[in-house]
Amino acid sequence: MSMIKLMLVSAMFAHYQAGEQVEMPAIELPPVQQVGMASWYGNGAWHGSMTANGEDFDPSRFTCAHRNLPFDTLVLIENPSNGYRVWCRINDRGPYGLNTPSGEWTFKVSSSHEEDWRGILDMSIATAEQLGTIQVGLQKVRLRYWAPERDSGFNLAVLNP
Repeated sequence: MSMIKLMLVSAMFAHYQAGEQVEMPAIELPPVQQVGMASWYGNGAWHGSMTANGEDFDPSRFTCAHRNLPFDTLVLIENPSNGYRVWCRINDRGPYGLNTPSGEWTFKVSSSHEEDWRGILDMSIATAEQLGTIQVGLQKVRLRYWAPERDSGFNLAVLNP
């Protein structure tokens, strides 16, 4: 390698040399906004079924179900037991596992905050794999997300078909 090429290469990578401080921009994450149990959809039997927002369910995508967050909200799911994190998009409603007073659980479609829900999130298989929760089934998680902008309710497309 010629001396000029060697000088150019060393100049390009000079800031990566040991002993020099490299500035990294801070990552701005939203605060933890919800903590609870998360489950996952299972063995893929729902593949191709329609989700609550109208799209086909694909277990290989990073999607999840939440009872009341708006569709297309991006949430950062953190598994506190191993430190794994994954971004996921809300495209469905659920989970619907409800704890009964007798300690059993049943399924009930509701978005009530008053009831004792079994979990806060249902995840696709891809999401659960990324978090390392496939073997456990239910996992305590932390959700972080930005509050979506409020929709004014006005939709010009509806008024002018």
